[in-house]
Amino acid sequence: MKKSQLPANFLLSLTNGKLNVKCNNQPSINFISKDNIRVIDIIDIPIKVSGKPGVIKQLSEAKVLAKKLKTEGVTLEIKFKGETVLKLGKDANPKLAKIVTLSSDIEITDLKKLKKLSEVL
Repeated sequence: MKKSQLPANFLLSLTNGKLNVKCNNQPSINFISKDNIRVIDIIDIPIKVSGKPGVIKQLSEAKVLAKKLKTEGVTLEIKFKGETVLKLGKDANPKLAKIVTLSSDIEITDLKKLKKLSEVL
């Protein structure tokens, strides 16, 4: 089975702009794109997703996306309530995360907040 290139293509094609998603008039997700930086700030997700894989498996599956972003010179920052928890692509500096993800294109900047984020999603 071939993995979809949709997430990478979507992130690469949006070069400048903002998108704010609200639920019940409350901020939920903010997306900002400027030049070669994409930021997804997850404020609150009002629904629970069942049957999702664990955070380690999710990071392992993000390797393809991170590699594509790096090849194109783009960085994706994932924030949780305004604080960066993960970087993928060009500006990622993996340090210890490389052992877990087996990728030099994924950086975990805050493991505790990443765990909280994975609980919200």
